[in-house]
Amino acid sequence: MNKFDQFQSAIELQIFDDTSFTIIPDSKYFVGNTPHGGYLTALMHKALTSLLPHSVAISSSVQFLDRIDTEEVKLIGEVFRLSKGSSSGIIKLMQNNKVCATFIGTCSDFEYMKGISDLSKELPKIFNSVESNEYQTMNYDKISKGFTPSFVKQLNCEVHPDHAWWNRNEHSKNNEARCSAFLEMDGGIPDQFCLSFYSDIVPPVVTNKYGPLGWVPTITLTTHIRQMPTTQKLFADFKASEINKGYFEQNGNIWDLNKNLVASSRQLTRILKSEEKIVV
Repeated sequence: MNKFDQFQSAIELQIFDDTSFTIIPDSKYFVGNTPHGGYLTALMHKALTSLLPHSVAISSSVQFLDRIDTEEVKLIGEVFRLSKGSSSGIIKLMQNNKVCATFIGTCSDFEYMKGISDLSKELPKIFNSVESNEYQTMNYDKISKGFTPSFVKQLNCEVHPDHAWWNRNEHSKNNEARCSAFLEMDGGIPDQFCLSFYSDIVPPVVTNKYGPLGWVPTITLTTHIRQMPTTQKLFADFKASEINKGYFEQNGNIWDLNKNLVASSRQLTRILKSEEKIVV
């Protein structure tokens, strides 16, 4: 099975009743023993679009509230608003009667949208800074065998050589808190659920500046889907800013290779015990 079809199978929900679904998370999309945040976002995203009359979740906000184990989860939906042009609602991801994550989203239909398009966000200069064949496959096993999370192996992720921190012997303060990468699942052009997965696909970009920092959990994740991709391979650029008391923002933009901005994201993330791990 190709990687695109595999992903679609991994987010296939079972209908529980009119407003809820169940699924056992697919361990191929885990970080250690925990489902990856982008994968969980895609699950909740799919649940919401299954409930609402509009086809695409153009804007969503996720709160990650508690750790999720390998057992079955339940996704419970509630519709907030229905109108001609858009609809909105919430999905609560629950496990053992506890709300572990929430997804609030607004859905619409791209094919019926009207209005001007301007102020386009161009591909960053780094896109043309080196040839694509110089990008390096994301693989941390050089540091420690089996260190690469399983979710990374479910797509082809080629990282800009300046951001391939696992291939450097030392980490310098001159390195950017940034990760630019080509993303591709063979077998299909990414759909909206792939974009949700990709919105949290790279490791916390502070790792490129400071080196491995252990578990760096995402607290919140906001994603805007701007249009559907037209190419199978996409280009993503993620940057971090303003570390404050161990918390920082990570902003991402994703383009297709026809230079269309297809998604943007922002997340609040925390470096646990940052005062012990980072010397500034």
